[in-house]
Amino acid sequence: MSSERAPKLRNVVTQQAYKYALEPTPRQQCAFSSHAGAARFAYNWGIARVADSLDAYAEQKAAGIDEPDVKFPGHFDLCKMWTAWKNTAEWTDRHTGQTTTGVPWVASNFVGTYQAALRDAAGAWQRFFRARKTGARAGRPRFKKRGRARDSFQLHGDGLRIVDAKHVNLPKIGTVKTFEATRKLARRLAKGSVPCPTCRATGKITDSASGKVKKCSDCKAAGSRPAARIVRGTVARDSAGRWYLALTVELVREVRTAPTPRQLAGGPVGVDFGVRQVATLSTGQLVDNPRHLESHLRRVKTAQQALSRCPPGSRRRAKAQQRLGRLHARVRHLRENSLQQATSALIHQHSVIAVEGWDVQQTAQHASPKNLPKQIRRNRNRALLDTGIGAARWQLQSKGAWYGTTVVVTDRHAPTGRQCSACGTVKATPIPPTQDEYRCPACGTSLDRRTNTARVLAAVAAQHHDAPSGGESKNARGENTRPTAPRRNGQFSAKREPRSRPPGRGQTGTPGT
Repeated sequence: MSSERAPKLRNVVTQQAYKYALEPTPRQQCAFSSHAGAARFAYNWGIARVADSLDAYAEQKAAGIDEPDVKFPGHFDLCKMWTAWKNTAEWTDRHTGQTTTGVPWVASNFVGTYQAALRDAAGAWQRFFRARKTGARAGRPRFKKRGRARDSFQLHGDGLRIVDAKHVNLPKIGTVKTFEATRKLARRLAKGSVPCPTCRATGKITDSASGKVKKCSDCKAAGSRPAARIVRGTVARDSAGRWYLALTVELVREVRTAPTPRQLAGGPVGVDFGVRQVATLSTGQLVDNPRHLESHLRRVKTAQQALSRCPPGSRRRAKAQQRLGRLHARVRHLRENSLQQATSALIHQHSVIAVEGWDVQQTAQHASPKNLPKQIRRNRNRALLDTGIGAARWQLQSKGAWYGTTVVVTDRHAPTGRQCSACGTVKATPIPPTQDEYRCPACGTSLDRRTNTARVLAAVAAQHHDAPSGGESKNARGENTRPTAPRRNGQFSAKREPRSRPPGRGQTGTPGT
């Protein structure tokens, strides 16, 4: 391949998740449940401690004290309080009734699980206080309830490692078998050290604010860093009862800085997400909606009815609940697979992709008129949420940052659905959902409303087609390429644009020339 046609590559430090289904033994399943319950208890304990401080602060304010001396504990404060509490608290066993000084069951689980749960509790309160300062509506963090909250816990440290192609080692639990092979991650971990892309193997970086030269924090001024290292692992159980391990790996990987010839041939494209078709492209291509939940709705309804007839606490109810959970897990896996295929095809075939940025959750709550029957509103919202529009948009942003495609997300209030793609005239009122055809009152253009929106988005994408920063997202959320924690649903947010790398440097794992 000639140098003109070869895609430009550069190395970046990023975090990537590797998810594996586990096959634990019955004893390991009990250990998983114990760790999940301990993490839930520690989280609720941390939430309660901060709530007590907040109540004490309110009491002092009500008593007329202008500056209360109550301190709100953070993550490290909660960890210190937890250590003192577990060693000195009077604990009564609910099965035997025996009272002991100290909590005996704490030592049976990994200590990092409690630290991670307390960090999550402190983070929940930080988000609450931040929302209050900005004026947003926010309630206090809620307690996690067994049976309702997802069973999950976190692990870290040297005990968390890949043993071989089919086994992983978990701290305090031991070696656990995996369904999928771990060879891909094992090969990255076995690469050893590579030149640090942050400081370009010099060990020093220049502070953009002060202009001073300081040591590189990624490689600790060594000039090289591990090609990959495991940061943490999250073990969680899905609705079907299967346990999964999601490994957060910090690695050095290649990303494209410019589109490939195939992407340049596809050019810019506008994508209108919807319910009838998952995506309508400005080129006229339609991506059909598989409607996975609708196709399984009869079986889900039958399983739900069988569950409602079972008495609470019975074994038959537990089996019926697991049967219903397997159906929901199957629907989720089918939806995720179809979205991954659709977004990957879009990323590898176009250089610039423009999508709408409207809020799916807000649309489901407020889009339908209140005078519609409740059943019709419910069916509309179910069909909208079954499409997975928010997940598809997130996948486009994250994949575009790696594969050289610029993903443009419009403002959530942009009038793309009311604007004419031919003359640019914007209608004053939204188009009713029952109207499939768009008619422009100014130029008389008449075409499908979804195709019209896609063409409006294509015009937005064409404005960024000649931008030199290929592979960057216009609406990147400002987060670093090394996020500190995943979102609540386990996924990492879209990364900030990869850092620049001068041309002419070597391939991954080799010194630059």
